[in-house]
Amino acid sequence: MFLKRLRRAGETLLNRLKVNDLAETSEGIRRWLGTDFGRYLLSRERRILRQKCSNLPGYRMLRLGLSQDSETLDCFDHIHRFSMHPSEFTAGHAAIADYMELPLMSETIDVVLLHHTLEFSPSPKAVLAEAGRVVMPGGHLILCMLNPYGPMGLLKFPMQLLAKQPQYNFHNLRMGRVIDWLSLLNFHVVEIGHGAYNLPLNSSAWSQGDSRWERACQKIRFPLGNVTMIHAVKRVPRGTKTASPLWKQATNNGYRASAGTKQAPHNSHSHKISTIDPRAKHESS
Repeated sequence: MFLKRLRRAGETLLNRLKVNDLAETSEGIRRWLGTDFGRYLLSRERRILRQKCSNLPGYRMLRLGLSQDSETLDCFDHIHRFSMHPSEFTAGHAAIADYMELPLMSETIDVVLLHHTLEFSPSPKAVLAEAGRVVMPGGHLILCMLNPYGPMGLLKFPMQLLAKQPQYNFHNLRMGRVIDWLSLLNFHVVEIGHGAYNLPLNSSAWSQGDSRWERACQKIRFPLGNVTMIHAVKRVPRGTKTASPLWKQATNNGYRASAGTKQAPHNSHSHKISTIDPRAKHESS
């Protein structure tokens, strides 16, 4: 009898610590992001994205996340911005897709944002590899994930033991481990940011502005916030010729963007044409 109870307790504990599939977790994460602390977390993430990633080059931007936060896409200036969801199809999502098998061709997207996708996925490395597959050479991959050393990361195991809550059912992904994965996928990290330093409490005071504690942490760039942002760029293989923007190509061909008139292109191998006056030829003869 004692062994049966012990085994049942162990199975219950393992079920609470297990990271479920994204399609099963997305509904609980969506409700959590609608709370006071969830809205506070999203607002701080949008602030980081506007400061660090609003002027990235390219035409196509893809967001892979678990929420219906359409304002995150507004942080980017790309012409074609769309998002996918693992289980729900709404006006804000272009398609329902398995994040480990995206319905996209390789190297077709300029910017990919993984918005709290890695830590809540049962196979974070596979999701990261699939996202890296669709990024163009020279393109950008942005990761927004929970910091394992932040307040939520430190409270993960105690909260999982007390009650099974979807927002604490995530992988504690260390930043060094994720950077190693990115290096293996031919990416190099260009910037790392942190934010959202308040405790994970549902209080409306979080939305009234930055506290003194948060302002002090932002000033010294304290690396123990709830959120970590990693910005990586895909390396361009040697001998690969990347497409240049149209305005730059037009300028190189002799077009001026302001006037719209064409100039004669400069040719270093062109021969000088000398004009001979026929009257001077008759006088010399």
